[in-house]
Amino acid sequence: MSGQSSSRVRIIPAKARTGRTEANPDGQKKRIAVYARVSTDSEMQASSYDLQVAHYKEYVRKNPSWILADVYADEGISGTSTKNRVEFNRMIQDCEEGRIDYILTKSISRFARNTLDCISIIRKLKGRKNPIGVYFEKENIDTLDSKSELFLTILSSMAQEESRSVSENTKWGVQKRFQQGIVHMPTTFFLGYDTTEDGEIYINEEQAEVVRRIFREFLDGKGCPRIAKGLTRDGLKTGKGNKTWTSDAVYKILKQEKYQGHCLAQKTVTIDYLTHKRVRNRDIQPQYFVKNTHPAIISEDTFEAAQQEIKRRSLMMRDPDNKYRQHFSGHSPFSNQYFCGECGRPVIRRRLTSSRKGEKYYISAWQCRVTAGRDPDYKECKTSYIQETDLENAFMKVVREMKGNLDTVIEEARQAIEKASLSPPEQQRLEELNTQIEAITDRISDLAAKESATRDAIYDATLRHLIYEQEILQQERDSLEENMQEQLYLEKQLQSLIDLLEETEELEDFDVTLFKSTIERGIIYKERMVEFQFKCAVKRILCAKERKTPKKK
Repeated sequence: MSGQSSSRVRIIPAKARTGRTEANPDGQKKRIAVYARVSTDSEMQASSYDLQVAHYKEYVRKNPSWILADVYADEGISGTSTKNRVEFNRMIQDCEEGRIDYILTKSISRFARNTLDCISIIRKLKGRKNPIGVYFEKENIDTLDSKSELFLTILSSMAQEESRSVSENTKWGVQKRFQQGIVHMPTTFFLGYDTTEDGEIYINEEQAEVVRRIFREFLDGKGCPRIAKGLTRDGLKTGKGNKTWTSDAVYKILKQEKYQGHCLAQKTVTIDYLTHKRVRNRDIQPQYFVKNTHPAIISEDTFEAAQQEIKRRSLMMRDPDNKYRQHFSGHSPFSNQYFCGECGRPVIRRRLTSSRKGEKYYISAWQCRVTAGRDPDYKECKTSYIQETDLENAFMKVVREMKGNLDTVIEEARQAIEKASLSPPEQQRLEELNTQIEAITDRISDLAAKESATRDAIYDATLRHLIYEQEILQQERDSLEENMQEQLYLEKQLQSLIDLLEETEELEDFDVTLFKSTIERGIIYKERMVEFQFKCAVKRILCAKERKTPKKK
């Protein structure tokens, strides 16, 4: 075998190449990525999307120097940000991993409507060791061309400005519909409501009963955590179908104005058309309260009572002078009801242990939380505790006295109501304000009802002036209305107290319902003096004596 090599040879075939040209110096087929995007899910846009994809597949196939790497397509996604564009981000990732040589897309607006995003991504692709170009067919721009960046910057800025203009016009159109009383109320995850095929909203009675139960239990004194625990225990489902309830879910239902049949529109607003960031509308844009938009699950009185109770419990977090904090509790009828007359802090419940003739016994007592050593910010108070049964007996003693002197009670309440009532000039001014506000509201509705496809400077200026005028009158009206509501509240509470006293025959044992229905708060002073402040503004004070014989365990 002399003169002949014994080595085995494996032939490696050459890769498919194209002709070597100035645009393709290495003769390798370029891997082409196609990017398509439509911003909505409408049928017309879906057709546009399909046409884009089909067009560029054929476009790549016809070029012998190209080979299709992949098609990247985002449907129903805005182009003002790359954050939520899954396919776009996948394409950029493939570029960074060296799987793509060139990108084809319809136009700059399809690629990105955000100038900063557009320029930074293109520069990033051009700056690679093997530069990756982007070709925009509509504008006939190739980013690998040295002259392209100036044109690209200008056209990208125009696309961004177009996006801003579309955003503003869309926002204007939505607000105009709100002004006309046209609101959008999805019911997919809305507990208590469903929608027919014709778009009509109706009450889902099975779910509505859960809503009514939440409002009922809250007004009966339960806190949101206890209500949520009960709903979870009973296996009731949330609007999303979950069997686990949270206190936050209960709270949101209590605050939802739609359950009374009305709708507050524009609760949130978009503050940046590029990032689409939405925030709660706290005096950023006007809101629109549209009445009677759908059937009510609860009455307006029930909803308003719940809002007042939420406010009352919220105010418990601090006293008027911001001295202390406390949390709402519904475990005892006396919880959050009693306060110290010496330092103003809340009175808390304590379980005390004592002994008599060598035998231990337990008592429930109420004591200033400072005296009990439970206040971290204040130490100077020495108010004595009062046993719970003594507080119960003191309350029933006051009620019996009031039942026997009902005329005196009514006279005291009437005097308090008279102080809270509006004077004749104030009453007349309130009526004038109601008339003026109603007239302005009608003018706003009439103006909004006029068909206009585009924004009009005179229209906008007139509308802003009317809204401003309405706001000024509304502030004055709200102040007078608050005073009138105080008068109505006292009258209602007085009538409720009279009814309860007349209907209740036995006034010996402590009545929890009577206490919760009539008492606003109680004040405990030194020497076991207790002041009962009734919701009708009547006050009574007496000494709650300690029991002589303690109850054995």
